[in-house]
Amino acid sequence: MKRRTVIRMMSYCAAAALAAVGYAVKANQKAEQYKLQIETTYSHMLDGLDESMSNISVLLKKAEYTTEPRQMTNMAAQLLTQAESAKTALSQLPTGGNELKVINRFLSQVGNYALTMSKSVVAGEELAADYPTNISALQETAEKISHAVGEASITYNNVDAWSREIGRRLDEEVPDDSFAGSVSQLEESLTDYPTLVYDGPYSDHILEKEPLMIKDAAPVSQGKALETAAAVAGVEEDDLSMEGELDGRIACYRFDGEGVSVTVSKQGGYAVYMRKSRSMGDSILEYRQALDKAERYLERIGMTGFTETYYYTDEGVCVINFAYLDGKTICYTDLVKVGVAMDTGEIMLYEASGYLTNHSDRAFETPAATEEEAAEKVSDRLTIKETALALIPTDSAGEVRCYEFVCETSDGQEILVYINAMNLAEEDILILLKSDGGTLTK
Repeated sequence: MKRRTVIRMMSYCAAAALAAVGYAVKANQKAEQYKLQIETTYSHMLDGLDESMSNISVLLKKAEYTTEPRQMTNMAAQLLTQAESAKTALSQLPTGGNELKVINRFLSQVGNYALTMSKSVVAGEELAADYPTNISALQETAEKISHAVGEASITYNNVDAWSREIGRRLDEEVPDDSFAGSVSQLEESLTDYPTLVYDGPYSDHILEKEPLMIKDAAPVSQGKALETAAAVAGVEEDDLSMEGELDGRIACYRFDGEGVSVTVSKQGGYAVYMRKSRSMGDSILEYRQALDKAERYLERIGMTGFTETYYYTDEGVCVINFAYLDGKTICYTDLVKVGVAMDTGEIMLYEASGYLTNHSDRAFETPAATEEEAAEKVSDRLTIKETALALIPTDSAGEVRCYEFVCETSDGQEILVYINAMNLAEEDILILLKSDGGTLTK
């Protein structure tokens, strides 16, 4: 064989070998991409399932205590939506071929049952005598599923866990400690059932409209805004520097300093937000001491007429929510937050977006309904502990004045029920979650 031919053949072989290696590398990269894609999808679906089951559990808890047709219809619609979301997420997760008939039947029936009951009430019919028992049993089942899914979400909150799961699927293994195995165990454990953040109330619903306090206010200079920023932060003006301007519903000047950031509205010159950051020491203050510090701070910066509502403590800072008190009406729409360091009492946070967005001079009408008449609308399965007048936001960015009833269930769970002070409609129900760290609502 000629030397040239040998060299050519060796070149072809080398090229083929390189091509084979290239294809192998490319195939391996593609496989890794597909694997990562699957893992990301699983994580996303499990998060969605976790959220939907938690929402279903809370909605069913509220449904135990509502008597208003409009509220029942609204809750039923939400249950149907959340159930469908949960079913979709569950269908995309690796369940080892298990059809999960019990869980899927539960998700299919839970919203339909609530919708059937709400239609009966709207039609003027009495609720079935077993409604409270059925709804309670459904809620217990939802809570059990929600707890199990929440545990799985914690376990599989990493790529390695899903990698092992994918490997088991390829090997056709379904051990008890796999996701498929744990879901199967949950399926078997479910008993029979009827066939069918916090910040306090409404803090997430108060920033959805044009800010009322500043829409007609005169513009202020950067220098004037700096004065306000320094006063709110408790520092000298020289300690802050102009960092830029922020657009949005409330256009602001932004000032920064060492460990502090402040925004001041361009119109009206109101402090919108102040945040300090530093390492926190051991907490030595009690809540009442933190509250006293926060109240004194509001008074110092000229914010008066507020009453404390709910609070929570996180990473050494106690954040207290204050609602504007208009006569005897607690305006949950007009919210101000103050954060107090639990080691020294230093003010670490101030936020007034809710107040600047919603506060105005209101002329409340005298309630058409009495407190006693409103109390009759509260479920007889709840014991009323306290009553107040409250202004709460509506889904359409409006507001409605209600009687707020702080109630208690037979097992000690606190429930807030809001009855319209003009027409006695049940406007909302919230579940209070109390802990050593504060009070949240759902």
